Amino acid sequence: MQSIFRWYSVHSHQWQVLLLLVLMLSGPTTVADTGKTPRLALLVAAPWAGETAMHNDLVAIYNALRQRGFAPEEFLVLEGSLTRSVLLAFLHDVQRRIGLWQHGDVWFYFGGHGTLRGTTAAEAQPGLLLTGALHPSQEEHVWWDEVFAALQVPAAVQLTLLPVS
Repeated sequence: MQSIFRWYSVHSHQWQVLLLLVLMLSGPTTVADTGKTPRLALLVAAPWAGETAMHNDLVAIYNALRQRGFAPEEFLVLEGSLTRSVLLAFLHDVQRRIGLWQHGDVWFYFGGHGTLRGTTAAEAQPGLLLTGALHPSQEEHVWWDEVFAALQVPAAVQLTLLPVS
């Protein structure tokens, strides 16, 4: 079975991270014909400059899932100063991995900051704020509907979501 454990750390050289993502996630991962339900734990931490809590939470979630039976090769981890394009590229690569699953489990943890747009509850749209900038650009946030659209989790695959934002 091909190992799918990846731990990404994004800093100022994000083009290098994008290249790394493409190279490391280029092939689909299959589950050996053992009758085991395919599963994948996605752990994403998007701290702002100087923050450490998201990293600590990510490590705690990783350890908790390991204690509950997740193998190291069942994790994909993205951590650091993220941009919209880096996060969406990561999610699109995940979708290529799970897109053909007939069944399975995806466990998705996001640690970072949240945001909303809209002026009423009816039009409110939640999202992820990837920067502490006073006036974030389009590249510095991702809306949850975009996250789900990028993942396109198959209907027979169970998605468990734990957003801490």
